[in-house]
Amino acid sequence: MQDYLQLSAGRFLGEIIEMTIGPIQIFRETIWQCVDEKANPRRNSYTVGVPVYMEEGGYWQGYHVARNSLMMLRPNEELHFRTPKKSTILVVVIDRDVFDAFARDTMGRDAPLPISGSHTRELPEAVARPLRVSLKEVLSSAVSTPEVLEHEGSMKAMIETILSAVLHAVLACSAESEAARSSHFVQRAIVERARQYVLANRESPPTVTELSAHLKMSRRGLHHAFMNVLGINVVTFLRYVRLHGARKDLLMAGPEGSVNEIACKWGFWHMGMFSAYYKALFGELPSATLRKTPCISITSGH
Repeated sequence: MQDYLQLSAGRFLGEIIEMTIGPIQIFRETIWQCVDEKANPRRNSYTVGVPVYMEEGGYWQGYHVARNSLMMLRPNEELHFRTPKKSTILVVVIDRDVFDAFARDTMGRDAPLPISGSHTRELPEAVARPLRVSLKEVLSSAVSTPEVLEHEGSMKAMIETILSAVLHAVLACSAESEAARSSHFVQRAIVERARQYVLANRESPPTVTELSAHLKMSRRGLHHAFMNVLGINVVTFLRYVRLHGARKDLLMAGPEGSVNEIACKWGFWHMGMFSAYYKALFGELPSATLRKTPCISITSGH
């Protein structure tokens, strides 16, 4: 529930674009007036936001909001947001249990939870920009290509994108750090176990979260192991597996197939990025692969 009290004179102009993706609500709010906004987000959920555009005079829970502020709200606390004359913000509301589990899987089970208060923190531009981009792209893709929400693979990928972006931003505000890395021998064993599991499940590639859970280790530890052993991160490795699966389906589908349908099946929700990743790996666009004639083996008998 939201309550708006306009504080400046003139015609009110505003827009909210909202989308629910599993345990996450994401919205973009634009307001062109000074407004005293009160809201009660979903119960038992964290609220995290970042400005897209913010004039001077914005206050979140009484804390000043600037261009690169990370805005946070604890579960079950009423939101008080005093907007400036012109503002656009991106906000995600994430189920507390889902985010806490994701944070502990990423940082290690004994790590303290990263969101501890309702306030604002200033982010470096190098952290604020990727958060902004990730939230924008998820929301715009869900609005422009709603079929991505009909596929479990693309839904899981979108949720993981949001959770990763939010956690990275929150941790950038924290002084907490992870323990030292494992030895190369241990990391090699981790990568081999991960590789075997991913390839055994290539028809339904696991997310990084699912892979971490299977291996009973943190995402960060898994990331370091892949970087030190293969020179690529685990996200890239999983993407390559999914891209190869999509290529196989595109070749078998023929001209009557759908690039979007196949991309969604393999967990890709941003069609532009899918095409870019695909072309970078295979040297052609997915649509070009789709137009190719499938290879058919014919055996003659006597």
